[in-house]
Order: sequence, then structure tokens, then C-alpha cells
Amino acid sequence: MPELIFVASHLGYPMDRTPLGGGATVGVQLARAWARTGGFKLTCVGSGPENPAAGIEYHRLPGEDFDLVHLSELRYARFCRRFEAATNDFLRARAASGARACVVVNDISEGPDVRLLARLGYPIVSIWHVDVVDYFNKMYFGGWLAPERVTGAFETIRPWAGWAVPDVLQLVFEKQRQAVKHSRRLVVPSRAMVETLRRCYRGLNGSGATLDARAMVVPWGSWDEEFDAAAVSARAEELRRHFQLGPDTRVLLTLSRLSPEKGIHLLFDALSRLERAGRGPRDLCLFICGEAAFMSGTSYARRLRRLASRFERFRVFFPGYVSGAEKQAFLTLADLFLSPSVHDSYGLTVVEALRAGVPVLASDHHGVREIFAAPQACDPGRGFGRMVSYGSGDPAGRLAEALDELLADPRALAAMGERAARAGAAMRFSDAASRIAESALALAP
Repeated sequence: MPELIFVASHLGYPMDRTPLGGGATVGVQLARAWARTGGFKLTCVGSGPENPAAGIEYHRLPGEDFDLVHLSELRYARFCRRFEAATNDFLRARAASGARACVVVNDISEGPDVRLLARLGYPIVSIWHVDVVDYFNKMYFGGWLAPERVTGAFETIRPWAGWAVPDVLQLVFEKQRQAVKHSRRLVVPSRAMVETLRRCYRGLNGSGATLDARAMVVPWGSWDEEFDAAAVSARAEELRRHFQLGPDTRVLLTLSRLSPEKGIHLLFDALSRLERAGRGPRDLCLFICGEAAFMSGTSYARRLRRLASRFERFRVFFPGYVSGAEKQAFLTLADLFLSPSVHDSYGLTVVEALRAGVPVLASDHHGVREIFAAPQACDPGRGFGRMVSYGSGDPAGRLAEALDELLADPRALAAMGERAARAGAAMRFSDAASRIAESALALAP
């Protein structure tokens, strides 16, 4: 029987109360979907204490507790190296015992040494939840340089001074480079990411195949969850009373980590402009559902709360991390879902909003562009919401204009919600999971 070894550093944590982000959530859902599939052996490797799915072989490495949510950049880098070393040893022992399998790597910086795995004879499928170099460039260099310029600079110094590059940057640049070179398949959530990787790694062809030949674009969609409709409705009414939401209250919602790349500060700027100009609904309420991201999120969360306290007419609440039926209750309240990200590789919460019948206002990042271009979109860019291009202009001003226009016509917004529900229902995570499994199993010895 063919075997897939799924390596996901954030696997094994209770996601209903552990805010680790979209990549971790996708990892859990892939493990569960593949456990139900059958026809191949599934072995999972993670760092959390819980087996992510019944009936699979799960290995916790390196076998100790990590408070991933509250690690600094340097401490998180140490965790990455600990997990990498333990996974390398695990896979080396598997190869020595004669086991043969395809290794599916859910993380790049946190994952094993793919160069070593290739030497051991493992075919490798790497799943790209984020282009780490592109993210690093936008968050720390302000995006002033094109990502290919950044990787080009690293390639220049790598042959003679790569050893001098700090370990944190090695995790960003060297591990991503090795993943591109040694992966037999690169699973990416958008065509735009393939284009960026192609520009950054021209000529870096693994196994004699070009990057284009090895890349597979797989938009994630969303997974099915069953909820007690009566309980969700009752909880929504409780929230409505608690937050004093009347029939004329317009409710805005975000679901994301509190992290600079999510662009919530731009949303606050946009709302502040509307408030100062006396525009927008008389009664507007914004829910920011999410916790501070690990690493730099805590200081950003404090900044957001300071900004929120300055509103005079609009109301802003921070309910914290929500999941399951609680999340569905907030989606039930929402008139419009917001995704103002500066950088986002896909947009899982955008699809969740669509499936709940909530129209979307989002920045024109890679992932949202893929979602709005899906065949299910009635009218790309307009059918179930609006995309705003930040460009080099005034992103907060563009967000303010789009918000003002959408909220001014509740009837049109409700019609967008109906189209959103139809489009979201066709964006199935199970299709994505099946495509990746089939591709990986085709490589399995």
C-alpha cells in the first residue's frame, strides 16, 4: 500500500482554541480528509499533543510542549530548528528501515531539510501557504524592492558568504530556495504566487523539470462543518442583544489574526475618514474577531485597540478568537465581511463568509484575486462583493469609498449575499484535498 508522510509543524493542536493561522488549520483539515479517503497509509508528524484524526499514525516531534502562540521571532526560529532536526532524524530512520513514501511538507521554514530528504530518496510535495520571502519583503522592507531583487541579492552572497547570514534569514531564504529546488510538486493557492516564484527562482529546476511544470495551483475553498442551526440562531440573538444591535445597525466583520499584514489599521483609517466626513450609516458596528498573531502580533493588537478607542460614532469590538458555532453566529449578524490585508496568500475566511451568504469587501491580494476569478463568481469582482486595488495610491481612501458605496444600498448588499452563498457552496475543500493526494500518490514509490 502506498504511503504519504504528512509533515506539519503546527499539527496536533486544538484549533478551536489555538489561533495558529490558516496554514495550521488547512493542515488539520488535510489530515482529516485523507484519513477518511482510504486506499493509502497516512503517517502524520506534528509538534502538538493531539492526534489530528482518528485511525492514523501520528508522531509528535520533538516530543515537548511549545507555547507557539506567544513565541518571539527568535524563539520561534529555535522551535523551527528543533522541529526540523527531529523530523530529519525520524525520516532518516524510516529510510534506513527500507520504508518508502512520498513526503508532503505543510510548512517551508518550519519543515524538514528537503535537500536531505531528496538525497534519502523521498519524493517531496511542498505546500505553500505563504511565499515567505515575499511576505518578509513586504513586512520588513516595506515592499520597496521587488521580491526577485531580494532573492537575487541572497543568491549573490550565498556562494561565498551564505554562512554569515543569520539563522532567522536562513529559515526565510535558504529553506525556501531548497523547497523550490527539491520539491517534485509545489502546491500553491494562486497563480500570482507561481508568477512570483518564477521571477525569484529563474533556472532553479529540480529533477530536471521547470518550476512551471512542477507547480500546481490549488485554491483551498472551505470545508463542511455541521452546526445546530437553532443553537447558532439563539447565540446570534444573544449577541444582538448584548451588543445592542438594532434593525438599522450595519454590522461589519473580520476574522483574522491581529497582525500587520492583515491591514486592519487601514480599515480603521478608512472608517475614521468616513466618520470625520459624516458619511456612512448612522449606526455602524465592527467586530474584529481574532487574537494577536504569534511573534509580532501583541504590539499590533495594542495599537489597534488605541485606534478603536478614538471613534466617536462607530462602534468597534474585539470578541477574540472565535470558532465553530460561535463563528457562525457572528457571520449570521454580518452585513459585510472585510479582508483588508496588505499580504495574504489565499483567504480562507473570505470563502467562509461567502458560504455563510455574506458579501465581501477585500483588498486585491493574490488569494482574493483567485477567489473572485473562480468560475463560481457570478461577475468577477462585483458579483458577491468588491475588490479594492491598493496600488501605489491611497489604500485607506479607496477602502473608504468602497465601504461608503456598498453600505449605502442595503438591498444590493443583500443580493450580493445571495450570490455569495451560491458561489461559496461550490468552493469545496474536499476537491483540493483530493487533488493533492492524487498528485502525491502518483509520486509515491
